[in-house]
Amino acid sequence: MHDDYFAFTEKLFASQEAADKPEALKGIRVLDLSHMIFGPTAARVLAQYGAEVIKVELPYTGDYWRSSTYWGKYWKHSNPLWHFINHSKYFVAIDVKEKQGLELILRLAEQSDVVIENFSPGTVEAWGIGYSSLRKKNSKIIYASCSTFGQYGPQRFLPGWDLLAQGASGMLSATGYPDTEKYFKVPDFYGDFCPGIYAAMMILMGLNYRERTGKGQFMDICQAEILMRALPHFSYFCDQGVEIGTTGSQDPSMSPSGIYKTRDDTFIAVAIASDEQFTGLCQAMGEPQLAEDPRFAKALDRLQKENASQISRKTAEWVARQTTGAIMALAEQYRFPASPVCDDLMISEDAWRQERGNVVDYDDTMYGRLKLERGTVRLSETPGRIKWLTRPLGYHNRYIFKTLLGLREDQIKALEAARVVGYWDYRVGQRPPVYYDIDNDPIFNYRNESHG
Repeated sequence: MHDDYFAFTEKLFASQEAADKPEALKGIRVLDLSHMIFGPTAARVLAQYGAEVIKVELPYTGDYWRSSTYWGKYWKHSNPLWHFINHSKYFVAIDVKEKQGLELILRLAEQSDVVIENFSPGTVEAWGIGYSSLRKKNSKIIYASCSTFGQYGPQRFLPGWDLLAQGASGMLSATGYPDTEKYFKVPDFYGDFCPGIYAAMMILMGLNYRERTGKGQFMDICQAEILMRALPHFSYFCDQGVEIGTTGSQDPSMSPSGIYKTRDDTFIAVAIASDEQFTGLCQAMGEPQLAEDPRFAKALDRLQKENASQISRKTAEWVARQTTGAIMALAEQYRFPASPVCDDLMISEDAWRQERGNVVDYDDTMYGRLKLERGTVRLSETPGRIKWLTRPLGYHNRYIFKTLLGLREDQIKALEAARVVGYWDYRVGQRPPVYYDIDNDPIFNYRNESHG
């Protein structure tokens, strides 16, 4: 029975068939007015599952994240993280502060289902492209305003970023180790990525409501509040009168649990939830009597502070004498939960992830091969996909202006001359790779009769 089931699921979710299946959000148009990471992540999730996402940037400047990167490292004149956050979108460059630019954005919004922005609260309203303006043009619009502290309330004007959201949500106070005064930032902009994915889910709820009622709505999507929902520590404090406190790498609901160093200088995570799992760990450690020890026999006893410390220390000493491979073999044999602590290289080369399509070695027509993650969740009938990597600033101007707005070539050239719309300057992150023949690119020069 199991063999039949697993063969069934493997065929159902086969990565090689994904491109031939329909897209869940095909026909949904998203106007992405956001920048940096939070808002663009929400738009990218929708793009992965079929939405037509049009990202609007300022000509000759673009999204600041184009030229930002970790430790100043670039890839083919681009920020590799920019591709991760913004692939599968259309890129246009319009200056909203110019009257004609504002009109172009309003026309795009009239034809869109969703608008996403994450500027300081009140900014897009002042520009004339806030919800109060757009709902008059498009009453069915789902308008998502993403910010750190929300669109109203006493902190709404405070500047915000991932780190500030982590602090305001209470997340930072839960990091670090007991008996220290040091906290650490949860890395890789978790405070942007997690709320961004959450925002995409809220937008889908709005679209579902509109499908049933015909009504659009405004969404106030607040980073700090979303992260707080993942850390309900205040409820524990109100009930117990004490704080959970910092727990380092230990899960306060499981014992033993933690991240331990192996003999071959790698790290492994162990998290024991049940008495049955603990018995398996004790057998693997060669100390089956520990499962009968009254300090450790029951899960509740193992969670007592002194007992938890002792059993964690024993686990650490055992792990230190083993290799990661040996521990994983024992974990499979004795059925206790363990996992290697994977780094970026291990993830990108992992056969399991490639087999499931989590890591895709995507071959892009402009940038070549880059490893990216595919849609987060496997959908059997409408799988997510990567359509293309990002494109230079303003790359899709002609395509979008001509197909959606009906502009002629001479009208676009007049807008270019007035700097209402535009393209890249020569800064890294904005321009195409130097080897790429942009002059003969059919999309960049879409229906440009005067070209060539």
